[in-house]
Amino acid sequence: MPTLSPVRFVFFGQLVVTGASALLWWLLQSPEHGVAALVGGLIAIIPGAYLAMKVFSVRPDAPPKQIIGAFYRGEALKFGLTVVLFIIALQWFADRFAPLIVTYILTILVFWVAFRVGATEPAVRQR
Repeated sequence: MPTLSPVRFVFFGQLVVTGASALLWWLLQSPEHGVAALVGGLIAIIPGAYLAMKVFSVRPDAPPKQIIGAFYRGEALKFGLTVVLFIIALQWFADRFAPLIVTYILTILVFWVAFRVGATEPAVRQR
């Protein structure tokens, strides 16, 4: 069975968790709760995707200082983007905070699950 790179594993895992959570909130509560859950997941996914693009835009053979610089700048902007997205989302979904924050947390946990299950590059995977 082919394996996914860690970045793809996290990205697709986050999409699945966000979609499943949004669907459950939609079905068990209301469409508005489902949309709030979807937004919560996207608040985790969008800044993470930005960081991945920022870091992987640097050539692998670039000087370490440049690679680390891209990571730190990307992480700082990821944090700022997350704050801005939460501020915007809370303007619309203040009365539906539970699905928003629950789905955000579940989506962030995918990153930690990837470490736990050992999602690695196929060429690096230990047998």
